[in-house]
Amino acid sequence: MTQFEHKPYDKIYVRDMIKLSLDDLIGMMSSLEAANAYWVDGVLFASFAMTESEELAKKEMNNEMFLDKVIFAVYENYSKTVKSTTNLEIGVLNMQKSSLYTDLIKWLKTQSIWNE
Repeated sequence: MTQFEHKPYDKIYVRDMIKLSLDDLIGMMSSLEAANAYWVDGVLFASFAMTESEELAKKEMNNEMFLDKVIFAVYENYSKTVKSTTNLEIGVLNMQKSSLYTDLIKWLKTQSIWNE
């Protein structure tokens, strides 16, 4: 029988954090193929991994991940979809039960960009 083991990342490096207005985040997400954003603890966001490479694969094997950017907007209450003022609409996935994403948002809220 196959053995399974849950092993979270030891460290995640975030290269860029971009705080957007809700309309700008919706506009950006609606232009992507997978037009869903995530929601955790009052934050609507998306994260983008860096382009795969052999070097990054080695880092992942050592429990490290590199994110190219995290884009986010304050969005207090979860809803299944969110609409911009120009009627663009995207789906929202509630990731509140993900320890990885709740930790990311907790950390993000301690960064100076959160208060900008």
